Amino acid sequence: MASAKRKKEYRTFSLTPGVFTDTKRNLTPAEQAGRQRLLTALAKSSQSLAIEKRVDTILEGIAKSVGQATHARYVNFWNFTPDKKGVYIRAAYGMQQQYIDHSKKDPLPLGSAWVGRAMQNGKIWATSNVQKDPRLPRSWLPAVKKQGYHGLMCMPLKIKDRMIGGMCIYYDSVHEFGPFEMTVAGIVANQAATAVENSRIFDELGAERLKTHSIVQSLNDGLIMYDLDGTITFFNPRAEELLWLKAKDVIGKHPAASFATADVYHKNLYAIYGLPQSDYEDKEYTTEGPHRLVLLVTRIPVRDEAGTKIGTVQVLHDVTREREVEQLKSHFLTIASHQMRTPLAGIKWALEALSKEQALTPTQKDILEETSRTNERLIRLTNDLLDASRIEEGQFGYEFAPIDPVALARETVSLFTQDAQRRGIALHFAEPDRALPPIGADREKIGVAVGNLVDNAVRYTPKGGTVTLAFRSEPDVLCLDVRDTGIGIPESDQPFIFNKFFRAKNALLRETEGSGLGLYIAKHIVEHHHGTIRFASKENSGTTFTVCLPPFSEKIPAK
Repeated sequence: MASAKRKKEYRTFSLTPGVFTDTKRNLTPAEQAGRQRLLTALAKSSQSLAIEKRVDTILEGIAKSVGQATHARYVNFWNFTPDKKGVYIRAAYGMQQQYIDHSKKDPLPLGSAWVGRAMQNGKIWATSNVQKDPRLPRSWLPAVKKQGYHGLMCMPLKIKDRMIGGMCIYYDSVHEFGPFEMTVAGIVANQAATAVENSRIFDELGAERLKTHSIVQSLNDGLIMYDLDGTITFFNPRAEELLWLKAKDVIGKHPAASFATADVYHKNLYAIYGLPQSDYEDKEYTTEGPHRLVLLVTRIPVRDEAGTKIGTVQVLHDVTREREVEQLKSHFLTIASHQMRTPLAGIKWALEALSKEQALTPTQKDILEETSRTNERLIRLTNDLLDASRIEEGQFGYEFAPIDPVALARETVSLFTQDAQRRGIALHFAEPDRALPPIGADREKIGVAVGNLVDNAVRYTPKGGTVTLAFRSEPDVLCLDVRDTGIGIPESDQPFIFNKFFRAKNALLRETEGSGLGLYIAKHIVEHHHGTIRFASKENSGTTFTVCLPPFSEKIPAK
């Protein structure tokens, strides 16, 4: 009889979370009031999710509303230890702080007790009277009796198939858990799980945002962000250092013309904002005022996840030191080139005088000719270095005048005919069948550009090949093609062909001598004539360089 009586004092459950339904029957007033309290608690827990941000505050609020609605002694939420081998109380209602602190210092092993089982296998574990339940270890009974609870239900907190915690409800007396009560408890558990998961996501986003913010704040480049209206929305510390402006003084402002009147530093920011840039384009800007810097400004679009442009960032990279070094190098090259030109000219005149002597033997004449060619290469290299230095220093001046393009082509061919014949190459100019309009050009400078193209064509065309110059017309421009049957330019080298000091791999193998400046200088000269230079090439199949220039007009000055 004692055994039968003890069986009636508790019931235990092990259920998968779901929706429970009662069989149809009329509810007593007490049951109706209880359900009303549960629904009220459910509404309050939903409000906590919308109002609160801290997850522990949300869980405490849910525990309190559920505890008061169900007349429970305690309600608590459990969390995993970092190693996932134990569980401890994270938030609670009705419990003394000492029990909460003890659970954190001495967590329950995962899989033990009702909450440990629920958090291990994802099922609801409940008992109508834990003090009489044989599943309770006898060593725990004194602590349970001291805390004074009987009915106990523990539910897992899950997001999809991932376990993230547990919830337990404790009652003073023996408690039969009804289906409606368990359904509402399951909904509350889902809300709590959502709160915990959102908190985790917010924490991760916050940590990522903090990390990104720290990286941006520590960048060695200045960053200025604008919205679509041009209002400044971000100004990092490096931008403050470079422009001598405080973020608090510029954020929220639009760098309009009135903005620039404040002082020279605002004027610099206004000028940077107004640089004529397309997306991802670089522009240099030299700041005004005592704090002089050369800044490389890059404009980058800012887009949202859908790819819609929401603003712009300008990246400010300080290149002052690099430009100073480049200027020093250019200045050195200018001086060195000037100093070399005089003795090289003297050597040239001396060699020319010696070559006219009648008493020279054939061997001596060959030596003089080779020495003369070497000296000519040195003169060309010196001139190239001097031209490149002047270009970089902005001292490569232009004097425009109308010139005859046909005469220019004839003179260039005449200049390189002897070298082409010595190399066994046919060099000729395809005379146009009609008169061509004059072009506006600096006679000396454009002669250098075209001469560099012809020199390269002759130099990199094997014996028996041909180099041809021919004019053709395109809309609003006159174009000169310099076509050869030479070694061509490898596709991998083509993007760099106009870079200073660059030489293609196959060119280095064929001609060890060369400065790599000819095409750099030619491109600079052509572009300062408002023209374009392009090429088409295939390795081992020749190259065609095309220079297009507008007809002469007194309204077109040099760039």
